[in-house]
Amino acid sequence: MLRLSGLILTLLLATTSSANVTAELNQVGNATLKVMFWTIYDSYLYSKDGVYRGVEPELALRLDYRRNIKRDDLINRTRKEWRKQGVYAGSSETWLQQLGAIWPDIKRGDQIVLRVNAELASEFFFNGELVGSIVDPIFTQRFLSIWLSEKSSYPDLRDQLVGLS
Repeated sequence: MLRLSGLILTLLLATTSSANVTAELNQVGNATLKVMFWTIYDSYLYSKDGVYRGVEPELALRLDYRRNIKRDDLINRTRKEWRKQGVYAGSSETWLQQLGAIWPDIKRGDQIVLRVNAELASEFFFNGELVGSIVDPIFTQRFLSIWLSEKSSYPDLRDQLVGLS
């Protein structure tokens, strides 16, 4: 019974947390990332009017994790995706170091939201709490390209997020 109560509380907090960060936004799309038989996360894309036009203020990407993932694994995957897309540059390692200072290790049930502010900076929320930001529009564009670019490693996920399927 205690485990069930804890699970219910975790789900309520996750729902409340995402609602606070994305409350005035409208969902564009959602998708679940599965790799072989593992479910990694559920993802949701939001914008002011529920339409994706590219990276712009008030765009938000929410990831609800369904597996434990170490911070270093997230950072290494980000680096790998940037290299694959051909956007890895000299400034990339500085950004990856900043992410290392912002992100914690992920536990199943945790949530990360990236919200784009008026200056096109990336604001990161962990379980509803602002944990840091990277104030560089180029970072914001490159980071979101992992999910939203036509060069994404998961084109079906991308199409669902941006509302194409």
